[in-house]
Amino acid sequence: MTSKSIEPGFLARLFSSAVIKELSIQGCSPLAASILRESGIFYEYTPTIPLRDFFDQIYEVLFQAYRNEYIYKNVIAQKILIGKHSLNTTSMLTEFRTGICKADVVLLNGTSTVYEIKSAYDSIERLKRQIAAYRQLFDNINVITAASQLVKVREVVGPDIGLMLLTDRNTISTVQKPASLKVTVQPSVIFDSLRKNEYEQIIKMHFGVMPNMPNTRMYRACRDLFCSLAPTVAHDAMVTVLKKRGNSKPLREFINSVPYSLKAAAISCKLSSSQQNQFLKLLDAEIGTCLAI
Repeated sequence: MTSKSIEPGFLARLFSSAVIKELSIQGCSPLAASILRESGIFYEYTPTIPLRDFFDQIYEVLFQAYRNEYIYKNVIAQKILIGKHSLNTTSMLTEFRTGICKADVVLLNGTSTVYEIKSAYDSIERLKRQIAAYRQLFDNINVITAASQLVKVREVVGPDIGLMLLTDRNTISTVQKPASLKVTVQPSVIFDSLRKNEYEQIIKMHFGVMPNMPNTRMYRACRDLFCSLAPTVAHDAMVTVLKKRGNSKPLREFINSVPYSLKAAAISCKLSSSQQNQFLKLLDAEIGTCLAI
């Protein structure tokens, strides 16, 4: 690949859910072909390269030239979820709704840890508001950033917020460790971030049975019961049910089977079992057949 022709902003879209889903459903991706044309490198890859190697090569280009949000999510998946913890004990959620904000990455094991990404291309403007929202749900809060953003981020985070750097060596360096915050979380905010089946599990877990109410009043009754829980109890119950969202055996096997460049995509894309199987088969196919090169 000739570096002068690279448009990394376009290349980053190759790791989007839209591309992965096209490949897993159709067996090819017109969108990926379009992205390659726009990036100026459409003809710089030979058609016989396996799709898995193609993704790894594009990822390396992005890591060197354009460390966007996907790169950060993937390094968290590689180095922390898989490297430090285990897929058997820890779940990773992305874009998790937290009040008026969406958390970039949440890891759930014995507790909850949120990672807010501030890459070199991100604004720091909303960071204070995001941290305030995360304090209402999560035990540990980390901001992971680039060296060029470190001074700006330091001015926003308090002494109880973790601060991390993505290094040029594809590692995560801890600048400041987070404090435990779960004693001050807000059960009402936690409740509003849960799905119906999740808060119902918690109600049954802590109160034995569901309220004897008409359906029209059930939501309010469940919310009132949930909000009567102590903050630490509500937090730990949240962790228990949220771990189930991203910890099924088929998903763990899928994450383990994709190349290193696609760990975060495997977690974020929400593919069905059949789509996962189709995508895994396609990874060994030549890109000429699935990217129309």
